[in-house]
Amino acid sequence: MPETEGPLIYFMDQITPRPGQGELFYHHYMETYVPAAQARGLTLQHAWVNPPMWLEGQQSNTLHIVWSVKGVAGFWGVMARPESLDGSTGAWWREAQPMIATRSRSVMSDAANVAELNDV
Repeated sequence: MPETEGPLIYFMDQITPRPGQGELFYHHYMETYVPAAQARGLTLQHAWVNPPMWLEGQQSNTLHIVWSVKGVAGFWGVMARPESLDGSTGAWWREAQPMIATRSRSVMSDAANVAELNDV
Protein backbone atom coordinates (compact mmCIF):
# COMPACT_ATOMS: atom_id res chain seq x y z
CA MET A 1 0.00 0.00 0.00
CA PRO A 2 1.45 3.41 -0.93
CA GLU A 3 2.41 5.77 1.87
CA THR A 4 -0.43 8.19 2.62
CA GLU A 5 -0.16 11.73 3.91
CA GLY A 6 -1.97 13.70 6.55
CA PRO A 7 -2.78 13.53 10.22
CA LEU A 8 -3.56 10.26 11.90
CA ILE A 9 -7.13 9.03 12.06
CA TYR A 10 -7.77 6.61 14.92
CA PHE A 11 -10.19 3.73 15.26
CA MET A 12 -10.94 2.69 18.84
CA ASP A 13 -12.56 -0.67 19.38
CA GLN A 14 -14.08 -1.09 22.83
CA ILE A 15 -14.84 -4.77 23.38
CA THR A 16 -16.20 -6.38 26.52
CA PRO A 17 -15.79 -10.13 26.27
CA ARG A 18 -18.28 -12.36 28.06
CA PRO A 19 -17.42 -13.01 31.73
CA GLY A 20 -14.21 -14.97 32.11
CA GLN A 21 -13.45 -14.78 28.35
CA GLY A 22 -11.14 -11.74 28.31
CA GLU A 23 -7.82 -13.49 27.95
CA LEU A 24 -9.17 -16.06 25.48
CA PHE A 25 -10.74 -13.36 23.31
CA TYR A 26 -7.62 -11.16 23.48
CA HIS A 27 -5.37 -13.95 22.22
CA HIS A 28 -7.86 -14.89 19.49
CA TYR A 29 -8.07 -11.22 18.39
CA MET A 30 -4.29 -10.76 18.36
CA GLU A 31 -3.63 -14.00 16.48
CA THR A 32 -6.37 -13.76 13.86
CA TYR A 33 -7.88 -10.26 13.58
CA VAL A 34 -4.69 -8.21 13.95
CA PRO A 35 -2.75 -9.72 11.00
CA ALA A 36 -5.76 -9.25 8.70
CA ALA A 37 -6.28 -5.64 9.85
CA GLN A 38 -2.60 -4.87 9.33
CA ALA A 39 -2.80 -6.36 5.84
CA ARG A 40 -5.70 -3.95 5.15
CA GLY A 41 -3.42 -1.01 6.08
CA LEU A 42 -4.28 -0.38 9.73
CA THR A 43 -1.51 0.19 12.29
CA LEU A 44 -2.04 -1.17 15.79
CA GLN A 45 -1.28 1.61 18.27
CA HIS A 46 -2.49 0.19 21.60
CA ALA A 47 -4.18 -2.86 23.07
CA TRP A 48 -5.26 -1.93 26.60
CA VAL A 49 -6.95 -4.19 29.15
CA ASN A 50 -9.23 -2.82 31.88
CA PRO A 51 -8.66 -3.72 34.66
CA PRO A 52 -5.02 -4.70 34.09
CA MET A 53 -5.52 -8.35 35.04
CA TRP A 54 -7.43 -11.21 33.42
CA LEU A 55 -10.73 -11.60 35.23
CA GLU A 56 -12.30 -15.01 35.74
CA GLY A 57 -15.66 -16.32 36.81
CA GLN A 58 -18.52 -13.86 36.35
CA GLN A 59 -16.34 -10.78 35.86
CA SER A 60 -15.54 -9.13 32.53
CA ASN A 61 -12.54 -7.27 31.21
CA THR A 62 -12.89 -4.46 28.70
CA LEU A 63 -10.42 -4.18 25.85
CA HIS A 64 -9.63 -0.82 24.28
CA ILE A 65 -7.82 -1.42 21.00
CA VAL A 66 -6.57 1.58 19.05
CA TRP A 67 -5.72 1.48 15.35
CA SER A 68 -4.53 4.28 13.08
CA VAL A 69 -4.24 5.28 9.43
CA LYS A 70 -2.65 8.38 7.91
CA GLY A 71 -5.01 10.97 6.51
CA VAL A 72 -8.22 10.83 4.54
CA ALA A 73 -6.60 8.86 1.70
CA GLY A 74 -5.39 6.30 4.24
CA PHE A 75 -8.87 6.06 5.74
CA TRP A 76 -10.55 5.45 2.39
CA GLY A 77 -7.71 3.19 1.29
CA VAL A 78 -8.47 0.92 4.24
CA MET A 79 -12.25 1.16 3.97
CA ALA A 80 -12.40 0.56 0.20
CA ARG A 81 -9.86 -2.29 -0.05
CA PRO A 82 -11.35 -5.52 -1.40
CA GLU A 83 -10.58 -7.22 1.93
CA SER A 84 -12.76 -4.63 3.66
CA LEU A 85 -15.63 -5.19 1.25
CA ASP A 86 -15.56 -8.96 0.74
CA GLY A 87 -17.34 -9.80 3.99
CA SER A 88 -14.36 -11.47 5.66
CA THR A 89 -14.19 -8.87 8.44
CA GLY A 90 -17.89 -9.30 9.18
CA ALA A 91 -17.45 -13.05 9.12
CA TRP A 92 -14.63 -12.76 11.67
CA TRP A 93 -16.86 -10.76 14.05
CA ARG A 94 -19.74 -13.24 13.61
CA GLU A 95 -17.38 -16.13 14.42
CA ALA A 96 -16.07 -14.32 17.52
CA GLN A 97 -19.55 -13.22 18.72
CA PRO A 98 -19.97 -16.09 21.24
CA MET A 99 -17.02 -14.63 23.19
CA ILE A 100 -18.30 -11.01 23.12
CA ALA A 101 -20.79 -9.30 25.46
CA THR A 102 -20.57 -5.84 23.81
CA ARG A 103 -18.47 -3.99 21.29
CA SER A 104 -18.33 -0.57 19.69
CA ARG A 105 -16.04 1.35 17.38
CA SER A 106 -15.28 5.06 17.34
CA VAL A 107 -13.36 6.91 14.64
CA MET A 108 -11.55 10.05 15.76
CA SER A 109 -8.66 12.44 15.32
CA ASP A 110 -6.89 15.08 17.34
CA ALA A 111 -9.13 18.16 17.50
CA ALA A 112 -6.33 20.28 16.03
CA ASN A 113 -6.45 18.17 12.83
CA VAL A 114 -10.17 18.25 12.10
CA ALA A 115 -10.02 21.25 9.74
CA GLU A 116 -7.25 19.63 7.67
CA LEU A 117 -9.12 16.31 7.56
CA ASN A 118 -12.28 18.09 6.36
CA ASP A 119 -10.44 19.95 3.59
CA VAL A 120 -10.67 17.25 0.93
